[in-house]
Amino acid sequence: MDNHFYLAQIAKLYYVDKVKQNEIAKRFGITPMMVSRSLREAEQKGIVTVHVKMPWPVHLELGKRVKERYHLSECVVLDIAQGVQVPMMLGGYLADYITNLLHPDMVIGLSWGYTISRFVDALPYVSTENCSVIQLTGAFVSRDYTVTPTHIVQEVSKKLGARVHFLNAPLYVASQEVRQSLADDPTNLIIRSMAERSDINIIGASQFSRETTTYQANVITPEDYDELERLGAIGDCAGTFLNSSGEIIEWSRSPLYTGIPLRDIQKAKSVVCVAGEPEKAEVLRVSMQKKYINVLLTTRQTAERLLG
Repeated sequence: MDNHFYLAQIAKLYYVDKVKQNEIAKRFGITPMMVSRSLREAEQKGIVTVHVKMPWPVHLELGKRVKERYHLSECVVLDIAQGVQVPMMLGGYLADYITNLLHPDMVIGLSWGYTISRFVDALPYVSTENCSVIQLTGAFVSRDYTVTPTHIVQEVSKKLGARVHFLNAPLYVASQEVRQSLADDPTNLIIRSMAERSDINIIGASQFSRETTTYQANVITPEDYDELERLGAIGDCAGTFLNSSGEIIEWSRSPLYTGIPLRDIQKAKSVVCVAGEPEKAEVLRVSMQKKYINVLLTTRQTAERLLG
């Protein structure tokens, strides 16, 4: 009997007709172990191929290439059709992704941003045991309150039935003395410790632009913007400004920043950055190279830039 035909017969019975391996063994007068070996051989010779239909438009090959290029734990690339809102799609996928990872005693850290706010919208109400949600960055006021850190952690904690830990501070304070006082606050000390050992820290990234949330909310002033531009800022990762080498920029308001330092955020077991706009590719590139993040959720257009 032709070996390929023989292997194909066994594979069809098992994969298509759903016949159990011991029944196949009886039909062919062989042992179940020989059936198992034949199925493996059929895969090796390409007689059997596996096609997984993903519920999301995931570009598996691009994700694999970005993951390998930047030594990530995981990279998910969504192939989003023109006209579809990128933040809504990425936020929806992130909600499914996180829901499948939930487990008792989990600690989740959250930054801010429009895409993360769409994740909050898509997140279902799920009962979790002893879960904690922590705020990674200080608070600020925006015309769209849904993108702010306080709103995001509050809503996620409601949906997960989790304890919420608010960072009791604005994004920037008026003096180093005030910052030190806030840093010594027992609640804020607990949050910083939790951020370093959290299961997942979810953050965003932004290109350096006057269109960012913090600039539009006047948290970053025109004078701040000019200073950061002179210092070579290309964008920020979780509120920390980076230059083209991925180095953290020390600028006049750095000592007034109250959020969890990026170097502490990156100590978490998993740091998920969700960012899909192609113009964010450069800040994502340096963030991955510096290991500030180890899981990336992005779009095909951005992945192609990262590989270019």
